[in-house]
Amino acid sequence: MRAMREKYDAASSALDRYLCAVLALRERFYCVRAVDVAHYLGCSKASVSVSARQLAEDGLLSIDQDGALSLTPAGEARAARHAERCRFFAGLFVRAGLDAERAEREAFALCRALSEKACEALRGALDKE
Repeated sequence: MRAMREKYDAASSALDRYLCAVLALRERFYCVRAVDVAHYLGCSKASVSVSARQLAEDGLLSIDQDGALSLTPAGEARAARHAERCRFFAGLFVRAGLDAERAEREAFALCRALSEKACEALRGALDKE
């Protein structure tokens, strides 16, 4: 049971990465496609396509006939929560002395490595101090 939960958390975290990429790219471009996400994340278009289909099945992403990707309201909310956690931790890293670009990369890696529950617990503890 624990192994299944850890596998789900890892897969969920990877899917959050794709949602956040669509969210970030949507702010820059009128239309976001799998190839745009692949370039943004430095991964293959095939892995984005597989993940996009999974996200669409989960009701978090829509894929139109032309291949354009868009977040559903549920996907938008999930991506926004993940992005907010990343911004929070990036701000901590900047305050600790890292440059902004490095802080953003480290925060994103931290948010991917930790579950949503762990991120929120750590954030809550740090906010109390």
